[in-house]
Amino acid sequence: MRKNIYIIMLTVLTALASCSDWLDIQPSDRITEENNFSSVSGFEKALNGIYVELNQSSIYGKEMTCGFVEVLAQRYAVADINKVVKEYMNFKYAGTETKGIISNIWSKEYALISNVNCLLKNCEEHRDVLSERDYNLIKGEALALRAFLHLDLFRLFGPIYDPDKPALSIPYYTVYSLDVSPKLSSADYMKQLEADLLESESLLAKSDPILRYGVSGDPQNDFWQARNLRLNYYAVQGLMARAYYYMHNDTEAFNHAMNVVEVHEKTFPWITPMKITSSNPDRVFSSEIMFSAQNLERNSIFAGNFDGNNLKMTTLLAPRTDVVNYLFDNEKVDYRYIAWLKNSVENSGTSYSIFNKYQSQSSDSLYNQMIPLIKVSESYLIATECSTDYYESLRIYNILRNHRGLLSKAVMYQEDIDAEWIREFWGEGQLFFYYKRNNKESIKDATSQYGTRSINANNYVMPLPEGETKYN
Repeated sequence: MRKNIYIIMLTVLTALASCSDWLDIQPSDRITEENNFSSVSGFEKALNGIYVELNQSSIYGKEMTCGFVEVLAQRYAVADINKVVKEYMNFKYAGTETKGIISNIWSKEYALISNVNCLLKNCEEHRDVLSERDYNLIKGEALALRAFLHLDLFRLFGPIYDPDKPALSIPYYTVYSLDVSPKLSSADYMKQLEADLLESESLLAKSDPILRYGVSGDPQNDFWQARNLRLNYYAVQGLMARAYYYMHNDTEAFNHAMNVVEVHEKTFPWITPMKITSSNPDRVFSSEIMFSAQNLERNSIFAGNFDGNNLKMTTLLAPRTDVVNYLFDNEKVDYRYIAWLKNSVENSGTSYSIFNKYQSQSSDSLYNQMIPLIKVSESYLIATECSTDYYESLRIYNILRNHRGLLSKAVMYQEDIDAEWIREFWGEGQLFFYYKRNNKESIKDATSQYGTRSINANNYVMPLPEGETKYN
């Protein structure tokens, strides 16, 4: 990283543009802390600012959801003429533009971690400004954000995790400082991450309005509403399930996944067919989202990357239709197929499915601004895989299938679970990390209906940006 911490300025393309003044860029590129943390509203703007910046296209506004990591997972049949994307689709990371994408992910995520750490530091130094409730919520969400960002950095840049064979990984930053933190062993890295999540869980359990009011939040306080746009208590349960699953701690992964499964129908109910097929469809299944980025310009993601009716093959990201049909086992009643992939376009004799999850008929509805980051369905799949009771696993698995418009299965194999991971998380950035967690050596090929392609341990680990020694 560069020699200084550069604090990110907020973009105007967000639903929270009113918080864009929380960062005051000085010649030293430092936050003017005394001014920004002298009131509760200053803390609120700081926290909002971090959530807003998740929408950067270099991270969750594209590359860490529907862009770079999905290309690595072989989601799209990238044309040869789209040379840069084709390069990293083939796990070649040495090209200048590819290195730039990788470097931006690293730098932007660590910059956000720096902002989180500044916020956390001031939670303690200006404790008198915050009520107990505000302290619990702001610190609880900030700790969860720090864990969320560190987990994704590890899943992309860290080694394939093996609890029995700790390997050198990357730094875990817990303080706001210019000092360079050392690289940790993978085991020590995960201990830090677990500590953040456990403290976050404890704080949010005391004060999160979602526990009393549901997703809508506190009706008396605008800031603590729309809890699915924040790392709320239940989203942290889902994040803990994700983290423990990645650590191969199946017991804790199952326990936290079930904390979601057992309550979600009241708080995060299943999508209904009517909402998918309406004139203004809910393509992201918003009722099931526990944590989402909010992006007023979400349709531009579709228009710039997936609009097969208007984009040329030099830029289009699209799966082949025959591959989609194979992956969905020709079950075209599947809600995911209907909502995301039923339309197609032909180019040079090949049919491509138009991935339209992020297409918006209107930006007025919140669900047309949402980019899913944690969903209840992930907890269902983790619980399915981590349960020690086969019949319980089958029951949980079939609940998910039924709420995707599919019939129950009498038996279930690992290949069935793999298939659900492939179908469920299109454009959300989870499939590559699923493959990496399980050290898959063969994954579904994007360019042939029945084919697979080889992938090795080196392909799963992104190279660290050259000269990176600090946050950004």
